[in-house]
Parts: sequence; C-alpha cells; structure tokens
Amino acid sequence: MTEPFQLDWHTGDDWPEWGAEARRPVLALDVAHRGELLDSVVGPDVVTGQPRVYHILKCEFCILIHAWPLPPPAALAAYYAREFYQRAKPDYVARYEQDRAWWETCVHGPILDACERFLRLEGETRPCFLDIGAGPGIALDVAAQRGYVTCGIEPSRALWDHTSAGGHLIHHGTLETFGGVSQAFHVVYLYETLEHQPNPEDFLVRCHDLLTPGGVLVAVVPNDYSPIQLAACARLGVPPYWLAPPQHLTMFTPKTLQLLLRRCGFQILDLRGTFPLDKFLLEGHNYLGNDRVGRLVHTQRMQSELYAVAHGQWAQREQEYRANMAQRVGREIVCVARQQP
Repeated sequence: MTEPFQLDWHTGDDWPEWGAEARRPVLALDVAHRGELLDSVVGPDVVTGQPRVYHILKCEFCILIHAWPLPPPAALAAYYAREFYQRAKPDYVARYEQDRAWWETCVHGPILDACERFLRLEGETRPCFLDIGAGPGIALDVAAQRGYVTCGIEPSRALWDHTSAGGHLIHHGTLETFGGVSQAFHVVYLYETLEHQPNPEDFLVRCHDLLTPGGVLVAVVPNDYSPIQLAACARLGVPPYWLAPPQHLTMFTPKTLQLLLRRCGFQILDLRGTFPLDKFLLEGHNYLGNDRVGRLVHTQRMQSELYAVAHGQWAQREQEYRANMAQRVGREIVCVARQQP
C-alpha cells in the first residue's frame, strides 16, 4: 500500500514554498521566465570559466525555483565532461570509496528496497537498472549485487573511466546523446542528477519513455530553502550557502518535486527526507567552508545511520525521515515514483 502523500502538506504559508506570497521583487527576466527574485549569486560561466551573475528565480512559468540564465545544454555537457569533477572535486572518488559501506547500506540499499516493493516483475525477469549521472558507480554496484542488469550514463570522462573499470556498461555522455536505445528499464535512477538539468521537465519526460510499463523512477535531490537552512542563514549571518550555479540549476522543495513528477506522468509512491545535516549549523558546528568540521559532522551522520541498520532500527528511522517531509525537513528529498501511461 502506498503512502497517502498530500500536496496540501505544503500550503505555501512557509516562504518561499510554492504558493507563498512574494516577499521580494517579481521580475520578468525573459519571455519564458517570470517570478520572485530570491537571490543573485556569482558562479563560473560554463563556456569561458569567467565569473558571472546568476539570478535565482521562483519562476511562475516553470513552477520551480531555478537559476537564470540557464546554460545551453551542449555547453553544460561540455563543462561537465571537461572539468567539473577534475577541478571542483578532485578527491570525489576517494571520498566515496572511503564511505562505501554507508553508501551501500544506508543510501542505495534502502532506496532499492523501496523500488522492489513497487516493481511489477513477471516470471524470472531480470530487472534492468539505468543510473543517469552514475558518478563513482556505487549505486550500480549495489544493483548488480541484487541481480539487476546494469547500465549507466556519465558525462565526466574521469568518472566514466573509473566506473567502466568496475564492469558496468556505461555511456560516456548525457541522456540526450544516449538516444536511440531500444532497451527499456525497470528502474531509472537519478541520484542528485535532476538539479543539474537546465530543463528538468524535458529530462523527466525522456526518462518516462525509457521505463518499462509500470517502471519505477527514483529522484533524489537536495532539499533547498528548507526552514532549517533559512534559520541557519539568519543565525550565522550568511547568504544562502546551498546555491551553486551552474552546477545546481534547480532548487527543489518537496512540493515542487511532486508537482514536476506528476505533470511528467508519474505517480508518487514514496517520499521521504534524509538526515537533516543542516541542523549541525544550528548546534554550533559551522561546517561552511571548513572541510574538517564538514567531515566530522558527516561522519557522525554515517555512524548514526549505520548503527540504526545494525540494530534493526532502520524502518523506524525511515518513518521519521518520511514524517519530516511534512515540515520540509531533511537534507535531501528521496522520491520513488511509478510511470503512468
């Protein structure tokens, strides 16, 4: 039985959730984007690498909070293929491998457990699993251990090299260059992928078409502009620290993610948060710009969740994370949805 998710959990009374009255100027930035201007931040231009201003808009037309201007898809793909992980996250793979037990046990394993509750498999069918933005390949490893036929898409050449060496079939490129595939997938996995897309609605429609009838989509995105984040900004006197264009182009809330998935042809099956990491900022552990403190609080989170799994408390923990979504609490949003014809 699916959970009774209700969009009216999120009435819009809590700024800047969708439907809340604007507190800041409402601007028409071009013919396709109009809404409340939440913030303006500086980030690199994806073509030149030079600093440029990105505006953060609660767009009335897109029904999303997103950066503007949005980079052209081809230029953005080249940016990821060329330099993103090599320059911005040179120790990316090493950190993932160091934390592999947590990723397998407390992240990807429970998400696949949820998928398997909803998958409609016939006979001895071996389910097919597509990870878009496969990164270091840990989700693919977990799926393969469970008997899935695995396939991935990864734009970074360095990560493609690493994950291909793990024995998975990996397409080097983007979902757009993955076109022409005749295979259908039982699970399409988007772990912190959707927020990078300049047009997430078009992206999800493509994902819908890749699924088998009744197939399952997983979308995990950062939970941004949450009450804890806004409280941390006020207490520490800092600007919105989660904004990172052009890497993150869309800032999701539980409500806007549900609205987006529903209008792209998906039925919401499960929705929960993750550990509310930002709470450490309210407890005096300021990890912003401090990798040592950041690593310390992340380790505390991992130890807490690994303990919950080891002592049979994970189901209770997931229920807590699920209930947190009613208050928009949790560092990420984890959503499992089913394809509807």
